[in-house]
Amino acid sequence: MISFDETLFAELSEAIWLLVEGDCHRTSAAKKLEKNYHINLAKIIELAKGEGCYLHPTKAACENCLVTGEIKSSGFPLILMDQDNNPHEFLGKVTSKDKATLVQITLQKTSNNVNSLFGYLNDARESERKKIAQDLHDGIAQSIYSLMLETRGIKWVPDEKQQEKLKAIDRHFAEVLEEVRDLAGELRPMSLDEFGLVPALEQFVNRTEEMTGFEIDLTVTGVQASLPEIIRTTVYRVVQEAIANAMKYAGVNQVQLHLDFARFLTIEIVDDGYGFDPLQKKQGFGLMNMQERIHALAGTFHLLTEPNHGTKIKITVPLEKNVTVND
Repeated sequence: MISFDETLFAELSEAIWLLVEGDCHRTSAAKKLEKNYHINLAKIIELAKGEGCYLHPTKAACENCLVTGEIKSSGFPLILMDQDNNPHEFLGKVTSKDKATLVQITLQKTSNNVNSLFGYLNDARESERKKIAQDLHDGIAQSIYSLMLETRGIKWVPDEKQQEKLKAIDRHFAEVLEEVRDLAGELRPMSLDEFGLVPALEQFVNRTEEMTGFEIDLTVTGVQASLPEIIRTTVYRVVQEAIANAMKYAGVNQVQLHLDFARFLTIEIVDDGYGFDPLQKKQGFGLMNMQERIHALAGTFHLLTEPNHGTKIKITVPLEKNVTVND
């Protein structure tokens, strides 16, 4: 039996829980935290044992997650949802001795976003904005400027050549319009909303092969379903990122992309490239972001890879609810 001054314990400034012999003692700060956030002590203790990560609710969902096992003496990252279901980053620390377990939660304070999922997401958004701005400046803006000069120069073109010049300007306008469409397609292809996931992926495959020469062998089996927008968008973005990773790191010029529609939508992205050891090679948050996107759909994400044996990503998303089978 452990004895201590519970009044003094409750007055500690830190949010601490002491679990001993079936009882749970809380500091005042811990009680305040419980009022403002959803806290599952059993889950936090699992994280401390390396049986999950702060992104996933179960060990099964966390399979191959690169956060698992990164438990440091200073604490491990976890995300708590407030009463409005907004996420906030904290550090958790668990100490066990004899029959007592002490859990401490502190607000994540860091000026370095490298280990922050939120920091990654913010950086990703900023990088995307920079890319769009660069594309607009280097592509469309320059094309429009050239058209402006061409149009202004018509008054100096001899009458007999003006018709030919107007045709050239019209052709250049069509090229600018195509640039705008290409940029819009990269941001969000219209076919994703108008025709569905598979046509959008076919368009993505064709555009990628035309622009880069990288071959994507797309196959589809099963009866295609009309998917909710969240599934269409999520799967499309995850496939985009997986293909981009293969192009950058696999060291090959081809990848297989397979979709199977059944009770689950199963997606497989396979390359025969370099592969890597996920336990030895530290990955960025890109892969983690893909995992979390699929997890948000109640799906599963599996990464199978080893050095010199390629990489396979297998994704499953349940289709039993909110889907319509196409005739």
